[in-house]
Amino acid sequence: IIDLNAYAKNLIAVRARIPKECGIVAVVKADAYGHGAVEVARKAVAEGAKMIAVATVPEVLELRAAGISAPILVLVQPQEDALSAAIDADARLMISDVRTAERLGDLARRANRVVQVHCKIDTGMSRQGFSAETAVKDMLYLTRISHVDIEGVATHFSVADVSRDPFTANQLRVFKNVLRLLDKDGIPYEMAHAANSGGVVNHEGAAFDMVRVGIMTYGVWPSDSPPVSQVLSPVLRWESSVILVKNLEKGSSIGYGRTFTANEPLRTAIVPVGYADGYPLSLTNRASVLIRGKRCPVRGRVSMDQIIVDVSGVPQVEVGDSVTLIGSDGAESITVAELAERAGTIPYEIFTGIGKRVLREYIGAVR
Repeated sequence: IIDLNAYAKNLIAVRARIPKECGIVAVVKADAYGHGAVEVARKAVAEGAKMIAVATVPEVLELRAAGISAPILVLVQPQEDALSAAIDADARLMISDVRTAERLGDLARRANRVVQVHCKIDTGMSRQGFSAETAVKDMLYLTRISHVDIEGVATHFSVADVSRDPFTANQLRVFKNVLRLLDKDGIPYEMAHAANSGGVVNHEGAAFDMVRVGIMTYGVWPSDSPPVSQVLSPVLRWESSVILVKNLEKGSSIGYGRTFTANEPLRTAIVPVGYADGYPLSLTNRASVLIRGKRCPVRGRVSMDQIIVDVSGVPQVEVGDSVTLIGSDGAESITVAELAERAGTIPYEIFTGIGKRVLREYIGAVR
């Protein structure tokens, strides 16, 4: 259940932390972190996002097919065979080398289009990006390629979720120096951007002209120092239901591999969700669900399509009862952060792992 009104509140929380003139880029890659790219993008645009960001050209095409006409930035440099489709869809492309710019210019010229590019500067991530040492020279060359326009200059932080981190401070220093040299040499661009969600909350001076926000808009605080009071609203609630209730005798083993054996009689409930739906195998015997406001521990191995939970402490449980995997029920809550910690991963992976066969229902959708 995706509460897009909560998403809108989180955009307001972002806005409160950046300069008034700074734009918001709503990151909806990976199907909006599992929340549904089309619905989230529509809400972001309705709430004033300056730009939408995705990772691949097919993600652009999905949004365009849904009627979303807002500027869309592709964060990962596309493979060459996707460049023509990107130009046709009027996508902005984050690029990291001169060769790609030349190819874009050639294709855009044939299509009688001008392609907007954002030049990524590698300030320490050691992933995509022009070298900070050669960026000025490379971008000067790009200004001579017809049908290619440098709209933006960007970088990405490695450890922005760590407050007062010296490595991030140095990345900022390097990026600002590149921008200073570009201005000195008169190399034109329209906007600079660097801060992701962690950069917004942890690093003053990282906002520039736009911020690219993802995880915090989905209700997860992007820092090793969470605030005392709740600032963000959870957007996603994951529910299932009880399909079978069984009584097990003492000594019964549960599930594949017999990873759990009952040392006393148990009452169990079967829930039709498993690792094929994105409920990680690593939660075997490590997680709980909420039924009737009570925590019920997962017993035995997580299967592809189902889990078994111990409801001995909630004897009134019956078939059809709602099961909360992520969210609140009464006074109890299971956050995506808790689930990720128990699975030995990060909230991003939990969100993006929720499979296509899990039905999405939307609150506050834009039509």
